[in-house]
Amino acid sequence: MWLSGESSARGQSLASLRAGFAKAEITPDRSADLMGYGLAHRGRGNDGVNDPLFVRACCLKANDQAAYLVSFDLCVLPTDVARKMREHLCKELAAPPENVLLAATHTHSGPYPSAEYFQSITPKVINACRRAEGLTFPVTAAVREAPLGIAYDRRVMTDDGVKMCFGPQEFDHRTPTTAADPTCTLLALTQANGPRRYLLWSLGAHPVTLGKTSRVISADYPGRACEMLAAEEANTHALFTLGACGHSQPWIATQENPAGVEKVARAAASFVSLLAEGVRPITFEKDQPLLICVTKAVSISKTELDLTVWRLGDTCVVGAPVELFGELAVDLRRRLGGPVLLATLAGGWELYCPTAEALKAGGYEAGATRPGFQAGDGEKLIDEIVALAKTLRDVPKVKAATEAPQG
Repeated sequence: MWLSGESSARGQSLASLRAGFAKAEITPDRSADLMGYGLAHRGRGNDGVNDPLFVRACCLKANDQAAYLVSFDLCVLPTDVARKMREHLCKELAAPPENVLLAATHTHSGPYPSAEYFQSITPKVINACRRAEGLTFPVTAAVREAPLGIAYDRRVMTDDGVKMCFGPQEFDHRTPTTAADPTCTLLALTQANGPRRYLLWSLGAHPVTLGKTSRVISADYPGRACEMLAAEEANTHALFTLGACGHSQPWIATQENPAGVEKVARAAASFVSLLAEGVRPITFEKDQPLLICVTKAVSISKTELDLTVWRLGDTCVVGAPVELFGELAVDLRRRLGGPVLLATLAGGWELYCPTAEALKAGGYEAGATRPGFQAGDGEKLIDEIVALAKTLRDVPKVKAATEAPQG
């Protein structure tokens, strides 16, 4: 566990919090196979770049200790790869494991995660993190959550059970409803003495605007929206983490025409830009560290999941290596009782995490869980995250009682 920061009165801006941002392009060449739907329709290789892929790094720093949130425009980070990369970054950056959170945006138009590819991009990831740390400035932190209805629930309940609607344009005979967790969370970090602004945002909608027959590389709507936000205003940078995407997709989904990416990205970017106008300052309780980070490996149905929770005042950043169902995210937000910047597909990839009800009902996601996953395991995961977050809430009291040194 890592503690950092100074005590403050509730709601007071603290100049000792710093943040920086950097990115690097990680677009593969035309020999790379695209991941997301398999090779049956796409074939080998790709037809070039619709929009480039990036790794984006945000460094949060307090009292000369740094934490790194790193987002990859990739479909997945396999768990073994994520662990090795985090270990390598921790060594290079002199950071403890809980201070490094790696997440994939889950674009279905990125490359297969070969060992050779990750070996080739690792120096770029290290360099991006170092540049982000080197470019940290005093910031004020603000947050806002609001529903963004760009996604629908692809599990359609019928008299014959669950039927999948993988794209409203293709499955126009089915009537999907709005996603279970439409929450868009925005954490805005604004330079206290200059023009820079970093927009960290999360939304639970599968990046599947492009479909199984598309052969172009694309960051899909999350990456394009980040670039739109950066282009809209000078000195603004954006970073995306995937929310509870388990059974939600954008209203334009699995299509071949890249124009759909632009339309969905524009909707998301416009909303994030609008939400940035309504953020409210993050509050810090008296004697509370500015930033607290913790990580823990938990075993659920014999699968080890690396969970990470950061606490920044009244706001939590939560990382989990699963495709989480929206209903579970709703319960998580309720139980944590404050804003949550959710990062799924973080720290690895361990397939779907449905609710007990959804697992019993069947459907695509129920058959795409880890072997041994049982009804109630999704709820157990939320229990584990809540328990981990609770240890952070207890830290200031424990620290005050024991006067233990930071570290």
